[in-house]
Amino acid sequence: MATITQIDILRHGLPEGDNCLRGHTDFALTEQGFNQMRQSVEGITTLDTVVTSSLQRCAVFAQYIAESLQIPIQHCDEWKEMDFGEWDGLTHQQLIARVGKDVDAYWYDPWQECDDGTALHKGETLAQFDNRINEAWLQLLQQYQGQKVLLVTHSGVMRQLLRLLFEMPQNTVYLHRINLPYAARIRLTVYHDGNQDWPQLQWPPYSD
Repeated sequence: MATITQIDILRHGLPEGDNCLRGHTDFALTEQGFNQMRQSVEGITTLDTVVTSSLQRCAVFAQYIAESLQIPIQHCDEWKEMDFGEWDGLTHQQLIARVGKDVDAYWYDPWQECDDGTALHKGETLAQFDNRINEAWLQLLQQYQGQKVLLVTHSGVMRQLLRLLFEMPQNTVYLHRINLPYAARIRLTVYHDGNQDWPQLQWPPYSD
């Protein structure tokens, strides 16, 4: 018998360090950002669980929702933003001053790796990040099959997940074509028929 898993994926609201390459740097969520997230989930009437990135710009609001609805919450490092290594937490101006033109070269081809297989910034390679998000997604479906889940995470994670689900090519184009503002929410409904999972992107307004 087919089962359905419903995953609402929420990007964090406005954090501190708004002009920084945040990555794993644990900037706090602002009051404005918290209110953005609260408004974004107003249409959700029922949930079974909350899964969140362990970074506080996601986890603070996720904890609030879980406590408000009295449902379980799971904090997961696997749903954190990409690790930008030595570039993490730097402003655009600091990046230009420190790295120069290599910054632009990286964004034109973020899949590139150094000769030793590391990322230019010494954090995660995009291939490693891609694999991490794929494994986190498969684990989420296995653990919460048939449930209604709120996943609180980051824009880079959301783009990478959409790349995987819709089989977008490994280039930089998808990074620029998917606009996910603060507190953006998308819904993925996954139909499990026993042999295969069938993910479907739902458009708002959502109906629970």
